[in-house]
Parts: sequence; C-alpha cells; structure tokens
Amino acid sequence: MRGESKPAAGCTNWSQYWYPGPARRFSAAEMERAGGQPWPRMIDHMVLINVIVLLAVTVQGFGGLRSPILFAGLLLLTWLSLRVAQWLWQHPTRKALNLLSFGAGALFGLLSFAGVKIMGRDWMNLPMMLMGAWFFAAASGWWILVIFRVQQIEARLRELDDQRRHTALQTQLLQAQIQPHFLFNSLAALDHWVSSGDARATPLLRSLTGYLRATLPLFNREQLKLGEELAAVREYLAVMQARVGERLRVEIEIEPGLLDQRLPPALLLTLVENAIEHGVMPKLGTACVRIEARRVGGMAELSVSDDGPGLSVDTEAAVGAGRRGVGLANSRERLTQAFGAEASLTLANSAETGGCVATLSLPLQASAAQGEHTQ
Repeated sequence: MRGESKPAAGCTNWSQYWYPGPARRFSAAEMERAGGQPWPRMIDHMVLINVIVLLAVTVQGFGGLRSPILFAGLLLLTWLSLRVAQWLWQHPTRKALNLLSFGAGALFGLLSFAGVKIMGRDWMNLPMMLMGAWFFAAASGWWILVIFRVQQIEARLRELDDQRRHTALQTQLLQAQIQPHFLFNSLAALDHWVSSGDARATPLLRSLTGYLRATLPLFNREQLKLGEELAAVREYLAVMQARVGERLRVEIEIEPGLLDQRLPPALLLTLVENAIEHGVMPKLGTACVRIEARRVGGMAELSVSDDGPGLSVDTEAAVGAGRRGVGLANSRERLTQAFGAEASLTLANSAETGGCVATLSLPLQASAAQGEHTQ
C-alpha cells in the first residue's frame, strides 16, 4: 500500500488548504481489484438538469445574442467538467485533482481576460460571475467526488480482505475435516501390528511417514498443481496397500500437460479416500481404484472410479443432492470458493464395473491447455 504520511489524530493537516485531496494513493493492482465500478451516468443527468434550470433563471434578463451564446458556453463547460469528473473517478489521486483544478482556474482566468478584451468589462460582468461560479462549483464537486471515491475503494478493499480472511479460515476448517478417520485407523493398525510383532508394521510406518510428509505442507496453500496432489495421493495409496495388501489394485492415467492443472489441496485425495472406504473396503477379494485426468473441451476432467458395490439408489440421490458425505460436501464448497459455478463434482454408478465414479470438472488452466495431447 502506498500513500503519504497521515497527521496524528487531532492535528490539523495544513497542506489541505493549499494542496487539498486524499493522501491515500492506490496501486494499479488495488484499482483493478476494487476500483472497477462504472461511472454513474445519473450524475451527468442530475448535474446537467440543475445547471440548465439555474442558467435559465440567471440569464433570462440578459437579452440579445449573448444570452444563448452564454447559455451554450456554460453548458459546454459543464459537460467538460463532468468528463473531468469521470476521469477522476478512475484516477482518484490528490495530484490529478489539483492539476485539474489549477487548469480549470487558468482556463477561467484566460476566458475572463479574453472576454474583457473583446467585449469590455461592462459586458462581461455577468459572464465572469457565472464562469467564476462554475469554476468554484466544479473544483468543489471534483474534490467531494475524489474524497468519496477514495473512501469507496478503501471500503471495498476492506470488504474483500475480510472475505478473503473468512474464506481462508473456512477452507482451513473444511480441510481439517477431510481425513481424520483415515489417520486414526492407520495409527490403530500400526499400534496393533507393533504390539503383535507383525512384519507389516515397518512398511506401514514408512508409508504413513511419507504420506504425512507429502500432505501436511499442502494445507497451507490455497491451490496446488495436480502433479503435487498426485504425489500425496500415491503416498496415501501406499499406506492403504500396506494395510490391505494385494486386495488393492491401483491404475493411474493422466493426460500429458494436465499435471500443471491447479486445484484446491486434498480435493483429489478426498475422492480417492472415498473410493477406498466405500468401494474397496466393503468388497470381498481384489478391488481396483482407477484415477484419470483428461481434457474435455475447455475443462479439465478428473475421475476416480472403483469396482466396488457402488451406490444404492437412495444413497446416489442423496449424494447427488449434497445431503450426504461430509468430505464431499466440503469438496463442493471448496470448489465453489475457488472456481465459482464453473466447477462441479458429481457421483454416479459405473455402467461398466458397477462401482462408483466421482467426476471432478474444473476450468482448464492456461498452462494445462497448452500441454500436448499425445499419450
């Protein structure tokens, strides 16, 4: 944030008398983020209507050809002052305000001097008074507009900062609910195997350590690349294979170039964990979890499927409506926070395997869109 030093509370800022305007200056990034409100056209309409009424009352007794010329000239100056105000709306700085005010004062002096030379002082009394009133009204209006505009942008920046902090806190809370039962179950299995001297304890501990090392740093980030998420998923699957052995078979197929696609952290991990819990664990014998990523139009589509028992009709309807599954509800919420309505997460039963297919659709990132399509 840039800006001049502000006087202490209760002290008079004497510079405002000779160099008025807000001390706050916004960076280009701040203006792009919070200063995109369009110029209110109603200001043009209301100012012009009021000026026309005031001029009609003021110059009605000033007969001859000069009255319509004066009327048209002051309307032109009013229109120009409104265009200056519109420019200040997009560039609300103290420097711009004062340069334009000094320029308007110089224009007032130049027009008054030229009018006296051409028309004579007696004929220029009323026009000079009207132009002087126009100058002070325009300068005061610009000053009020810039002060209001700066306060508006500051309020919008504070609002956006509050929203970002709220979203970050909400995301952290959502992420904290993702997989506590997985860790508890893995630690319980590890404790049992260590106590019983089971040889599977060492591979499980090694895999669990790798999983924690891969995943814990991810929760401090708003987004990460699919390749980074996939590394954490592989560690998770290694833990599960250490727990269930050869019952779990894994297939991963990622279209080249999509490893740079960005997504909220642990989103793919949640889908894989659901496939393990609801597809692999209930199934007798070997079960397969398949992870795919591909381009579909302008979207990146990630899917996690299993060949387990699938969803019942009631469960499928409840999950699709968002009424079931804390992890899935959290995932949908985080998708909305990150991508808005463009992203989606759907669950359905597979016609081929009978198991469940979770499909995640995200707006394709520029870096991922430029990747090669060859396998």
